[in-house]
Amino acid sequence: MAFITTFDRLLFAYSIGVHIILVTMSISTIVVLSVAEYLGIKYKDKYYDLLAKRLAKVFTIFFAIGTASGIVMAAELVILFPKFFSVVAAVAMVPFYLEIFAFMTETIFLIIYIYYWDFFKNRITHWILTFFIGAGTLGSAAFIVMVNAWMNTPNGFNIGVYEKTGAITDVNPWASLNSPSFMSEIAHVVPVTLLAGTMLIGGYFAYRYLKAREGEDRTFYKKGMKLTSALSMAYVILAGVSGSLAASDLIVNQPLKYSAIELNYLGGRAFEPEKLFGTIVNGHVVGAIKIPGLQSFLAGTGNPAYVIPKGLAYYPQSMWPPLIVHSLFDLMVGFGILIGLFLLAYLIMWILRSEPYSNRIMAGIYIILGFLAMFTMEDGWVVDEVGRQPWIIYNVMYVYQAINTSTSMIGPGIAMMAFYTLLIPVSFYFSARVFNRDSVSKEISASGSTTGVNF
Repeated sequence: MAFITTFDRLLFAYSIGVHIILVTMSISTIVVLSVAEYLGIKYKDKYYDLLAKRLAKVFTIFFAIGTASGIVMAAELVILFPKFFSVVAAVAMVPFYLEIFAFMTETIFLIIYIYYWDFFKNRITHWILTFFIGAGTLGSAAFIVMVNAWMNTPNGFNIGVYEKTGAITDVNPWASLNSPSFMSEIAHVVPVTLLAGTMLIGGYFAYRYLKAREGEDRTFYKKGMKLTSALSMAYVILAGVSGSLAASDLIVNQPLKYSAIELNYLGGRAFEPEKLFGTIVNGHVVGAIKIPGLQSFLAGTGNPAYVIPKGLAYYPQSMWPPLIVHSLFDLMVGFGILIGLFLLAYLIMWILRSEPYSNRIMAGIYIILGFLAMFTMEDGWVVDEVGRQPWIIYNVMYVYQAINTSTSMIGPGIAMMAFYTLLIPVSFYFSARVFNRDSVSKEISASGSTTGVNF
């Protein structure tokens, strides 16, 4: 039983981890693509035109593979966690249903956008199609985040009756569209996702810039870095502000998760220090770096006398999530700050006209932080999901209660994880090959700045 529970959790965690990477690239690419096309139209810039056309090919690849992985993930939810999905089907199915409409919107307008590139005499009309594609892409993600928020703060049915009898009563299926934690969660997930994907795209542009030999290639990739860094600057500010609000939301709606993330054992105290890394042994915090009063200051939005809620000591230890979430949370915040400082330096150099996009050292750092941004985003999801353990629906259903105890998925599950292990590097490799198929000068001279996408 314990082995099957662990395996099913591992299989689904691996599947959703891969799916998140693909979705992150889709969401980020469509935004960069849209802005690039607009700049190409507004300034009659052949480089931004070409950037939009190349990114359209990349987006199509990630859209196709991400759709397939999403179908697998949906099937795994039903197969691996049937009792959980029976509750979802009765109470929180509306977001899943609306996600289908968002996916249809994305698909329809993507087809028109790609295959009718030259059909529109007014190029602004063609550019407007990216809004519908983006709305479908972001909408799909938002509806899935609704389900996740509902898992963190369930509503829409009589939880007390369900805990006593197992009966699902007083159902309001529309309530799942606005569970208590949804607004804070979606406000943080969107900028963090856009930041991770955009930084990775920018890191790729930096890599290609360092390898470029022709002047037009270097100009092309410098413009790509300009665009992605400008977008990332906006995203990192939004991510920081929304992250603080999300932490405050945890204090109200998931105090146990907050206590584990912040490594609070006692709680109920003002001027609580911020603890970096470390763990709890026999009721004592050990191995942590403490910054006096900082946790109360952050949790109280600037009030160092803010009293932190009750800590882990007030809950049975069997209900504690794995305390590794504390260190993972610290890594997430630390890497986020590092990315923010890099973008700040980038902005300062930009203001001083030092051309950071032409600086080879900055380009090298950009490459590293591009990968680090994606890791940070995945790390954040691990903190959120592992921090809810041992619950699959917070304070309603434990994971072991939802699990399928059959061993039939072990073989196919191992095969699927092996396939996913190959899928991600192959997807990125193929996308890079498609994006960089020809030199910039050759492609511009061969097709002109107004020719549509040729696959």
